[in-house]
Amino acid sequence: MTNSTYQVAPGTGPDTAGSVTRAAQGRSTKRNTQMPIYPVGIDLGTTQSAAAYIDEHGATQMIRNAEDDVVTPSVVLFEGDQVVVGRDALRAREFAADRVAELAKRDMGESHYRHPIQGQHLPPEVIQSYVLKKLRAETLAAVGPDHQTVVTVPAYFDEPRRKATADAARISGLDVLDIVNEPTAAALAFGERLGYLYPTGAPRDTLTLLVYDLGGGTFDVTVIRLTPGEVTTLATDGDAELGGCNWDQRLVGHVVQQFMDRFPDQPEPDQPSRLRLRQTVEEEKYTLSARAKTVIPFEFAGQYFETTVTREEFESMTADLVERTLFTTRQALQAAGLLWNDIDRLLLVGGSTRMPMIREKLSEISGLTPDVNVNPDEAVARGAAIYAQHLLQERGLPSVPVTLRVTDVNAHSLGIEGVNTDTLHVENVVLIPRNTPLPCEIHRTFVTREDGQQSVKIQLLEGESTLPGQCTPLAKAVIRNLPPGLPEGTSIGVCYRFDTNGRLSVRADMSHGGKEVQIELDRVRGLTEGVLDRWRQVVCRDGGFSDFGESIAGLLRQVEEEQEEGAREPVESTRPSRSEGYSLKPAVPHGAPAASAEALRKEQEQHRRQEQQNSRRSRIKRKRMATLVFVAGHILASVLGLAIGYYLLCWLNPQMNFLELKLPGLVREEPGPFSPFGPATGD
Repeated sequence: MTNSTYQVAPGTGPDTAGSVTRAAQGRSTKRNTQMPIYPVGIDLGTTQSAAAYIDEHGATQMIRNAEDDVVTPSVVLFEGDQVVVGRDALRAREFAADRVAELAKRDMGESHYRHPIQGQHLPPEVIQSYVLKKLRAETLAAVGPDHQTVVTVPAYFDEPRRKATADAARISGLDVLDIVNEPTAAALAFGERLGYLYPTGAPRDTLTLLVYDLGGGTFDVTVIRLTPGEVTTLATDGDAELGGCNWDQRLVGHVVQQFMDRFPDQPEPDQPSRLRLRQTVEEEKYTLSARAKTVIPFEFAGQYFETTVTREEFESMTADLVERTLFTTRQALQAAGLLWNDIDRLLLVGGSTRMPMIREKLSEISGLTPDVNVNPDEAVARGAAIYAQHLLQERGLPSVPVTLRVTDVNAHSLGIEGVNTDTLHVENVVLIPRNTPLPCEIHRTFVTREDGQQSVKIQLLEGESTLPGQCTPLAKAVIRNLPPGLPEGTSIGVCYRFDTNGRLSVRADMSHGGKEVQIELDRVRGLTEGVLDRWRQVVCRDGGFSDFGESIAGLLRQVEEEQEEGAREPVESTRPSRSEGYSLKPAVPHGAPAASAEALRKEQEQHRRQEQQNSRRSRIKRKRMATLVFVAGHILASVLGLAIGYYLLCWLNPQMNFLELKLPGLVREEPGPFSPFGPATGD
């Protein structure tokens, strides 16, 4: 197979980077002889997915799906005779809730999708693989079979989620080059627009970008430095349980509450009615981005109801969600060692950034005008295609120049469980701190504890906390079948490596002669190689859910048997369930998200204490003012009382006006010559 030998055009404008191709046109009929392989990028989103490729002229093009849309809803409907992905599956939510899977991206890395599909608990990788299968079909129609793909993941995805995404692509039958972080892909799309992807391009200034990526179900913020021909990530942060669907849930909860207030005798709306309302709310949310208010209708139990929601009310009920993203943004800036004054461009990615409240708040705190030169729905897919081209160039012939350098960082720290020799407490010993440039590897030496020891077990953790229980358990690295007769204290070297895609690999070697020993990664979560292959056989079939159900029955039994034999221990989901409300709980109750959530709680607590302190000060000030007014009133009343009393006294006896005041209505009588108290009297 021959690799591509072309470069990104240095100057791409709206006529190239902004263009779209239709799958039905069959791009493969316009094949250039210098382009044997098309680079393709897929944005596998929580609520919407998209695909793009690089054409013969080096410009990115979006791929339209069979419905003539650029984006495809990441929703899967399992019907009796077929598996439907996209717009039709989205419409089926209200009447086929038990057969529709959505928001599966939030469960990546878990043992199963949180909602059973007709009583069956499916791995989230399988659900995502059907979305990728549809995008693969659209790509085949657009560019033909000669293409290789890069799939995107949120920058804040941990290693199990990244592995699950790669596994989903494998199940779908995609020929995947690699995975790449979504903000990095967005920066590449922005660099394409400005001509930064070519070392000899016109722009020469170094740009520091902050990519604010708020999609339908996840949030990322990444600080990136962009120079001609080079993209370097400085720091990243995010929340895998925060996205536009949280704003939708708030509106649903608001309308339901308004309905219950109007009809207090009616029962709580059931799940199908809430799903219908959610579909209405999603549309009206877009209206609120364009207009100051909207009317949301709702019908349940024979009662028709309408409520008016203003943009101001919507912003008020979701202000804490916005603050949640701003907190994470401040964390990323701090991790990069930068201030807002150091940021040159603020890039908005993800459809949820179209909400005016997001743009206004970001402008307010940054002093920057958000940059939307690249369509927020298309930026990630376009950038992924550029990254695919970059990888093809790196793996091509030596004579092909590599014109782009991409450096990413790890979103979470990698550590091992160890014992502190001073305290004898079990701790998480961080080996590779978060925001370390990738690829990165580190070596550690372990020693055997006893003579003849045949294995060593190392617990791998991901997270920032020193407490292992607050970190994500990744896997057990087990070194098996050590040579017999090893004395106590024999050294064994272990190398941990984070690749450019954030995936982990581990290898070990003996100190004696550098002999490499066998090491196995026994992962806490994820599908085994054999199970992956069997799922691929199921998903790549053309049968519907009936065939699907028959095919997986035996597979699930085999998995259960493996679990019973101890080959794979079942792991219960540790992620919080979806709810209408909001809490400060992290995306997962351990690891770096927990650390971020703890910092957020501390900040919120400090804010509450400050508000309480301000409230106390205000109460004291009001109390003092009231006391002052009370005293002043008493003094004024006393003075007024004395004045009235003096006047009455003088009115009754004018001679008592010893102050000699000229009081109205009173005339003082002069005393006699011999008595100061009254007229003279005779004998």
